Amino acid sequence: MVDTTRRRIDGWGIYLLLLVCLIPIVVPSGPARLAFVDGLIVLGLAAFGFQILMRREAVRVPYMLPVFIIATGSIVAVVNAISPEASFLAMAQDTYLFLWFIMLVHILKDRDLTPIQKTWMWMGIAVSLYGLFLLVHGSHMGLIDLVKPKGKREYSTFYDPNMCAGYLVMSIFFVLSLGRKIHPLMRWGAIGILFLGILATKSLGGNLSLMIGLTVWALMRARTSRLHPMLTGAVALTAVCMALLAIWLTVGMGVGSSELSEFESNSFLARAGHSSAGRFTIWKNLEDTYRRNPLGIGPGNSNELTFKSAAQRLRPGSLQAKEAHNDYLAYAIERGPLGISGLLLMLGLAFGKLYAAARPPEGKAPSDDAFGPLVAAAAGALAASMIHGLTIEVLHFRHFWMLMAIICAIETKAKGEWAQRGVPAEHPVTLPVRVAAA
Repeated sequence: MVDTTRRRIDGWGIYLLLLVCLIPIVVPSGPARLAFVDGLIVLGLAAFGFQILMRREAVRVPYMLPVFIIATGSIVAVVNAISPEASFLAMAQDTYLFLWFIMLVHILKDRDLTPIQKTWMWMGIAVSLYGLFLLVHGSHMGLIDLVKPKGKREYSTFYDPNMCAGYLVMSIFFVLSLGRKIHPLMRWGAIGILFLGILATKSLGGNLSLMIGLTVWALMRARTSRLHPMLTGAVALTAVCMALLAIWLTVGMGVGSSELSEFESNSFLARAGHSSAGRFTIWKNLEDTYRRNPLGIGPGNSNELTFKSAAQRLRPGSLQAKEAHNDYLAYAIERGPLGISGLLLMLGLAFGKLYAAARPPEGKAPSDDAFGPLVAAAAGALAASMIHGLTIEVLHFRHFWMLMAIICAIETKAKGEWAQRGVPAEHPVTLPVRVAAA
């Protein structure tokens, strides 16, 4: 088989590595939270546009239908906007990120992703260690203090600990995507450093998204390893039964309940009540507003609302609302039913690309074992981002759109490999089966 993947580091390859290095550095930020990486993005967009014009190349636009639906809902919702300026700024930011995404899709096509994966891993480690250093050195905190409910939280190079947690969670999946390309000691050491950084952020949404993402990663890894569906189902069912048994022993029989309560009260889990109460207040206020404007209140207008009732206030003495802290609720309330429908369709299509790439069609041979970890890790990272979107607006994050572009590159790579592997596929593995590599 002829390998058409571009392995040399050309100009665009260097550009991609610089992007990966600068994406997590968002402080200090400029107007509208512009960061250093935005200068590099603008230069890349200009060069890409010039290249397209000179070569007259066709431009591929993934997710065209869902993006059109979102754009239509956004324009319709501007009619009800309290601040049309905020809506136009939000739509300009959306356009900017999507154009950058389209550029990434083109320059990632047929490119070896290994340098990007390894660079992302090392940057994730650097971000985590830098944040831990600031906490330990600047605040004189010990390792036990990192998981306590009170105290400073890791921000590292981000302006928000939840955003930092989301990036570190995604970095864990980039480590897993390397599979056997790195030594096991390196893999688990990197995961340990990243996980410690996630704990130090004290982000409930980040930790929950990691657990869900790892579950999806395990299921997709089983699919890419061609394990028998009955074996996969049996393992999943066993895990669910063990979890239910542990809950029953703790809640029903009281086994370990005192130790669990002590751990909860002395860890960042104690923040759950206060954190969820604040978010529920935000969501209840937006729900009441949505009843009056079912077509949407306009993109970027969630924090433009004011409330007169004391029960609706989120800050003492302040009538000002806050951001939705939920991508799905923000899209539903700001952009109406069209906006949320387009968003869900786009995420569903992204998962569909990965699910299709996990196994070749009938009559095609499976890809090499290096491709499976990448597909499974991308699925886990996407699932984690979707779950994290329940507590924070991840669609504003540049690393999320980099992941979406990599998913499109995975789809292209899978189709290219299968086009060349026109030999009968192996039969599904039956028991006994080998253990899938991470």
